[in-house]
Amino acid sequence: MSRTTRFFTRTVLTVFLAGTIFGAGISSLGAAFKGSAVFKDVPSTHYADDAIGEMYQLGIIKGLNSSQFGPDDPITRGQVALLLQRLRNEMKGISNNSSSSVSSRSSSSSSSSSSSSSSSSSSSSSSYNPGGSVRFDSNEYNVDKNAATGVLNVAVVRIGGNQGSGTVEYTMTGGTAEAGKDYTLMQGTLSFATKQTSQKLAIPIKNNISVSGTRTVSLILRNPTGTLTLGNPPLAIINIVDPNAPSSSAGTASSANTTDAILSFGASAYGVNENDGSLSINVVRKGVTTNAVSISYATNGGTAVSGSDFTPVSGTFSFAAGETMKNFVVAITDNTSILGNTSFSVVLSNPTTGAIMGTNVASVMINDNESLPMTGSGNVKFGSSTYYVTESQGKAVITVSRILGFKPFSVNYVTSQGSAISPNDFTSVTGTLMFAQGETTKTFEVPITQDSLSEGEETVNLSLSSPTAGVTLGDPSFASLRIND
Repeated sequence: MSRTTRFFTRTVLTVFLAGTIFGAGISSLGAAFKGSAVFKDVPSTHYADDAIGEMYQLGIIKGLNSSQFGPDDPITRGQVALLLQRLRNEMKGISNNSSSSVSSRSSSSSSSSSSSSSSSSSSSSSSYNPGGSVRFDSNEYNVDKNAATGVLNVAVVRIGGNQGSGTVEYTMTGGTAEAGKDYTLMQGTLSFATKQTSQKLAIPIKNNISVSGTRTVSLILRNPTGTLTLGNPPLAIINIVDPNAPSSSAGTASSANTTDAILSFGASAYGVNENDGSLSINVVRKGVTTNAVSISYATNGGTAVSGSDFTPVSGTFSFAAGETMKNFVVAITDNTSILGNTSFSVVLSNPTTGAIMGTNVASVMINDNESLPMTGSGNVKFGSSTYYVTESQGKAVITVSRILGFKPFSVNYVTSQGSAISPNDFTSVTGTLMFAQGETTKTFEVPITQDSLSEGEETVNLSLSSPTAGVTLGDPSFASLRIND
């Protein structure tokens, strides 16, 4: 009878090994290769998604089978020994391809050592997904509707493998932009030959003089074939920006004046379990609250299908004088299929005179409860370990994300001086981010001082602390903001 290592799961040890390897100075394969691209039971929001993908690609861990990893399964002493052997081999530059695969479920106490070894070795193949996954190189693109070229170039990249051929479909849908007037509708199929790692979409943009303000449309990848799988993000938002829009129309918060109300989503990203039934999304008003304003809202389909995975909603909120918050509810459809996580977006548009838009596009991730129920409180971390800003931008927008778990909580943030000095180079900020139910990504701003000095790159230290409601600090909880002239 196998003895299970106390307190350890496959995921916990995988994260430890990832930290050991990359902390030891061995070159990282990068966070682009995700465990969720290989295993259906690893959600893209899982805190160990990067670590699982990297360790799988190095050949240090394997799955229970070709599509299941068992992130919350216990691990046996024998499996730990195999993983540590592969770790030693990797650090000595010895190939792990011949090592036995850790794939049997140690929770089956009736399995013998010999049967475990047999089932393990049978699933050993290659140390990475040879076909790779395809995704957009960003989840958001901005294009000036007056752009001289009249074209937005979007890259579709293949990561984690380049062997074999395959195709992926693309389409454009939803948003406030109108096909034929704001952009040329494009849909079709991209083909990737073996070893081909990128394709380009050239999307014609039109200068629609009949409307002002930023207009949006969703760009979606779906139905991969051949050796390809779908990576993250499979959905991107295109913002067709009107640079001449007055601040009282559909502008952004950067053009606000003292008489404007700023209308925004409460968060820039949301998450919901498929079996939760619904998701409530807040629209908040900041700045001036003494006048009556209104704004439209709507859902856009993505990899989640409108009408099938969620019920589409749209409407207009009217804020009376003094009102600062509205909310709408999106019904989520529960099904019994193991389809993996899907996503869609929500969009704000058409603010009335006296109001402008802040965060007007947010993504919503629907977690497939058949793959892996979302349990626990999760962790909170910066969206990146390094942020960049130029003095002319005037501010840096810092993202903070919660990985796993959707209950309300808060976390403190603070800036401190690195080589940049406050207030000469930036304005120090400190505060608390309040995450409501379902909110997974929030932002705060660091004001940047513009001067005429040539100082080279300077840095500001960022840190998170004291999360509540059982949420833990993830990595990175410390980050650097780099200011360039």
